[in-house]
Amino acid sequence: MLTQPCGHVANPSVSRACPHLAPPPEDPGGHVRVMTGHGLEFDLVCEACDRAGEPVELTVICEGCAERAFDDGDLVAWRGSAGIPERPEPMPPVYRWSPPHELGEVIGLAPVWGDRRSRWLALTADGRLAELAPDDDRATVRATLPLLQEPDHEPFLDRVLRHRLHASACGRFAAVVNDYGRLGLVVDLDRDGAVTMELHGGGYRADTVPFSLAFAVHDGRPVVVHRTDWNRLDVSDPESGRLLTGRTFAKGEDLDYFHGRIVASPGGAAVADDGWIWHPVGVPLVWSLRRWLDEEPYESERGPSLHRLCFRDYHWDTPLCFVGETAVAVSGIGDDDIAMLPGARVFSVGTGDELTAFAGPEGAFFSDGVRLYSAHADGLHVWDPVTGHRTGTVPGFTPACLHHGTGELAAFTANGDLARWRR
Repeated sequence: MLTQPCGHVANPSVSRACPHLAPPPEDPGGHVRVMTGHGLEFDLVCEACDRAGEPVELTVICEGCAERAFDDGDLVAWRGSAGIPERPEPMPPVYRWSPPHELGEVIGLAPVWGDRRSRWLALTADGRLAELAPDDDRATVRATLPLLQEPDHEPFLDRVLRHRLHASACGRFAAVVNDYGRLGLVVDLDRDGAVTMELHGGGYRADTVPFSLAFAVHDGRPVVVHRTDWNRLDVSDPESGRLLTGRTFAKGEDLDYFHGRIVASPGGAAVADDGWIWHPVGVPLVWSLRRWLDEEPYESERGPSLHRLCFRDYHWDTPLCFVGETAVAVSGIGDDDIAMLPGARVFSVGTGDELTAFAGPEGAFFSDGVRLYSAHADGLHVWDPVTGHRTGTVPGFTPACLHHGTGELAAFTANGDLARWRR
């Protein structure tokens, strides 16, 4: 090892630092990370040097100094651009299908993927649920249900109450819930939309999170995971409404966690949750659905498979998705909402360890188990979740959901067409 310019005999860090952080003082204070254009590598400058707006002479620092600056200081901003490696691959075209005009305005879309055909469920503005089969040029109204209103709702920041559609993989069951609200319904489409469950997700700060609900498949049968209070999730049989995770809590044993948007892994092995803890800190969670249903009814609160993936001050209600059954991709690189770099962090479902991170992805996340897709404002971006390479873009196509049976991404366009794209 050599003596580094910071004065320490140690290995050099990939990061350089301004004179005020080389070596870092007892209290490094806030620092700015200046991207070098090489992946996620960056240099460190203090807030005073950043505000000065003048070129800064940077000094090589050792790994220990860099770690101390990271751990003891506060990241206040990112500057510059990260390096995004490119590995272009051919991108197929987008196909558009025009459903019957009488379908009207579609406000929700969910895939029906159990039989691996291109089937979708659509929710219209007047409460109709229609099954779409674009390859057969067919749209069939399966049910009409009331869209539950919450007239006393007051939006929290920009989180406006909206209706969201969910569908079971088999297509028999659907749920319409109020994101950032309290209420929802589960219906049986084989019984003309008969209501099987009336949902109430609890009223305490429900305006801060989407309504927690996800359909999954367990032992070959559909189940529905749903919030029954601000800090409690349960699993029920969507056909009968029977509770499958009955349990009670002694005083102080319940979870101090505001459950948010949840997603189930494609094979039903695990559940991920994008909720928060007071004051507020976003804490994405992942745990085993199989253990929860087969072995331990308290798995979602304190089971051995429950992992807290990361902690981000004031940052929650952000995209995340499973990458197959063994990994979860979470959007945003950073520890605080004021300094969050667009990108993806990929975590192990089994251990909760971070496997990799790379810059670039933003917007909604989807994965077919091989690729990571991100729905940017300018269109679809396709990524290798192992290496972080961007392998292509599809300009003008911003998907809303992914069909696990066919691998299609889809969304309704402004003129009412169903746009589909498949790698």
